[in-house]
Amino acid sequence: MRFWLLGELDVRAGDRVVEIRRPRLQGLLTALLTDLNKVVPADVLAERVWGERLPAHPRNALYSYVSRLRTALGAALITQRSGGYLLTADPETVDLHVFQRLLGEAGTTDDDETKAALLTRALGLWRGDPFGSLDTPWFVNQREALASRRLSAQLDLADLRLRGNRPGELVPELTALAEAHPLDERVRGQLVLALHRAGRRGDALREYDRIRRLLAEELGTDPGAQLRQVHDRVLRGEPGASRPVPHQLPAAPAAFVGRAALLAELDRATETAGPVVISAIGGAGGIGKTWLALHWAAGKLDDFPDGQLYVNLRGFDPVAEPMPVSVAVRGFLHALGVDGTAVPPNPDAQLALYRSLLAGKRVLVVLDNAADSAQAAPLLPGSPTCRVLVTSRNRLGGLVAAHGARPVPLDVLPAREARELLDRQIGRERLDDETAAELIRLCAGLPLALGIVAARAVTSPELPPSSLAEELRDQAARLDGLDAGDAGLSLRTVFSWSLRHLTDEASALFGLLAAAPGPDIGLPAAAALAGRPLPATRKVLRTLENAHLLTRTASGRYRMHDLVRLYAAERSEPVREEALRRVTDFYLQTSWHGHLAIEPLQTPITLEPPLPGVEAQRFDGQSEAVRWFAAEHACLTATTELAAERGWHAQVWQLAWLLNEFRARQGQLREREAAGRLALAAAAQLGDVTAQLIAYRIHASASIFAGKPEVALECLPRALALAERAGDRLQQAHLHYVLAGAWEYHAQDYRAELEQCQRIFELIEPDDAPRLYIRALDLVGFCHLQWSDWPEARHWLDRAAATARKYGDPDGEAHALGNLGFVALRSGDWPEAVANLERAVDILTTIGNERHATFFLVGLGDSYRIVGREDDARRVLHDALDRYRVHPEGAQLKEVEACFLALGG
Repeated sequence: MRFWLLGELDVRAGDRVVEIRRPRLQGLLTALLTDLNKVVPADVLAERVWGERLPAHPRNALYSYVSRLRTALGAALITQRSGGYLLTADPETVDLHVFQRLLGEAGTTDDDETKAALLTRALGLWRGDPFGSLDTPWFVNQREALASRRLSAQLDLADLRLRGNRPGELVPELTALAEAHPLDERVRGQLVLALHRAGRRGDALREYDRIRRLLAEELGTDPGAQLRQVHDRVLRGEPGASRPVPHQLPAAPAAFVGRAALLAELDRATETAGPVVISAIGGAGGIGKTWLALHWAAGKLDDFPDGQLYVNLRGFDPVAEPMPVSVAVRGFLHALGVDGTAVPPNPDAQLALYRSLLAGKRVLVVLDNAADSAQAAPLLPGSPTCRVLVTSRNRLGGLVAAHGARPVPLDVLPAREARELLDRQIGRERLDDETAAELIRLCAGLPLALGIVAARAVTSPELPPSSLAEELRDQAARLDGLDAGDAGLSLRTVFSWSLRHLTDEASALFGLLAAAPGPDIGLPAAAALAGRPLPATRKVLRTLENAHLLTRTASGRYRMHDLVRLYAAERSEPVREEALRRVTDFYLQTSWHGHLAIEPLQTPITLEPPLPGVEAQRFDGQSEAVRWFAAEHACLTATTELAAERGWHAQVWQLAWLLNEFRARQGQLREREAAGRLALAAAAQLGDVTAQLIAYRIHASASIFAGKPEVALECLPRALALAERAGDRLQQAHLHYVLAGAWEYHAQDYRAELEQCQRIFELIEPDDAPRLYIRALDLVGFCHLQWSDWPEARHWLDRAAATARKYGDPDGEAHALGNLGFVALRSGDWPEAVANLERAVDILTTIGNERHATFFLVGLGDSYRIVGREDDARRVLHDALDRYRVHPEGAQLKEVEACFLALGG
């Protein structure tokens, strides 16, 4: 029997068409085929088939429909299992699974011809919209996800075909895709490239201009780095191709001139043999260090086909501390495609993974504004194929001595090059020699200052350059510590002059951005800071970009150069308090929604209504929330610290709590510990008992997982006494759960652990806190497992699994099933061990709980070995080792080694 899902549902037994006409029957069959050979819980099936329009008795209705399907297909195909239904068939008989297999094989081959054949076969399976007309929310989401995978496959295949000798054949297909996905930059880039390689250079340039204008009108953005790179190749008459590699470099400065000797020095430095070559570009603030690095890098993109990484280390940020190495390396790992859940919690392991990902790659790494050698050195790749540029105001003698860095010091622009810059930007016909000389003197030859002067002259053609010189002449120097090199002149003069020609709204936002917590800011947070709608804020941010006062990164975030931020910080004082309260509230309100997406069963804390001008972001599922937390984590941490400094105690403990689950899943133990300390102090100041109890939980839990359970054992009795005095039974129950973990990690005292769980059952019912109750049931079963009391262990773990299914807690169900697998493994029921551990690993992998999925993989490997499935055992054990390499927290390496030894190597 064969099944077709990539279009209208079609079922055939040999040459005979199996008629399944009723939409609900089609939905049920499709839902089971999608999770082929897996037990699908009845509640999940009902939600997929009926959506929000559930019948009065969904399980009875489901049973009736399953009976009809079994009649149509044959009873052996569909079987009822505990809590759900299983459709068993060969995946090769279902076009959806064949499609997914072919894509997987294409992703693992390096041979272009083989990959193209696999993608062509996969795409040839499509006959229309997947699942036909089924329209419940689940089918709509699945259809959209499959359409996205189909588009990615189409574009991957187009990339391969673009390397061939008939690019013109792709133009009609890519034109249709571009019309269907008008804002997809990858599609447009391929179309531009196909037109160019087909000899239609003019059409290629017109197509690029079309998408550039469309992005500006629809999204208020410019084309991204990859599309700009394709455009540049067309302009230069060179072939180009988009690659899934990081392109983090900000745009190269258009006003760059001169520096020929320094550029040649950089060329020589990157040709020097050795394990790694670093060019430490030093110089005072505003001297043009970053400009030189970016200009040189922009001309060398072809030398680094595997990508370019960029980070501003904020070594001399006027309002923030230098960026920790751990934050910088996490940003690089995300850019290199490492999912947040796969980032190791240990800083050394993060750096090791970073170097491993760059091994053998030709990547340029730009470390901008390093405070000192100690901040930059850990971020150096170990591969001789990579190159690094480091900018700093210091000489970075440590890099020169220990790593063979080539120092390239900068001075102000010579008068001839400064005049060339002004002539190129403003136009020589508008500049007489006297005015040009005065502007150069007033700007002290600083490229940043000259660039701002030139930008103002170009955007205000009615203003003669002599007037610009007069305005600059009247400004007093204020940045005493940042002398421009000529007595009485400083960058503050240039900045104040430039700001006077901004709108009031742009000038106000400029001052506010300097006060915003964190190294950069996203558009929604900037809108909250300004108290303005998103479109209006985006427009003002573009104005600041055009004035060279703000930089927008490839990911759409905004950052200020440290000198600009210093000046802006001085202007924000009169309105800073209200704006900072708004942006703090934005991060708080959005974190509340993110936390709820990650932990929907947890009782949410109560927040005050959002402040006027604050619109929180919402999230479509757990993955989207996790991505937001990862992108905003540095800003969220800085916001918590800001709230602590300003005495906003409620926001401190609330942010610490809302970030706690994300940090726990990411293994960010140091951050959890620090947040716990801040939360405890803030809650004590408030005198809020609930806040204090939650702060104790954060602090104690982080201490346990950081290997310091004695800290939890010391503070939790005080917290329990406080909860008992307040009569808060729910918080008491939560504290007993943390205390149970403390006893396990401190002394493997399972009797004490069991006593804490029994107290939980005395305090709450399942409806009070389903997630906590399920965890406690699981923990009791785990204790009996440690004592080899198999009947009691099964009793409690079965209860935990059943309760988890009732409340829709897949994580809790998976943990209980995994522990049931260990019970079966240790008691000799090996087939049952395999079944339970397979199910646990499958659920945990699906929901992204990689750490615990790996834990159960080890037991599954041992179970496979015992039942004689040695190839499967080696496969899953190797999988466990691979996962531990990227997520070493709690690694069972000794257990894995023992399993391999039992297999005979």
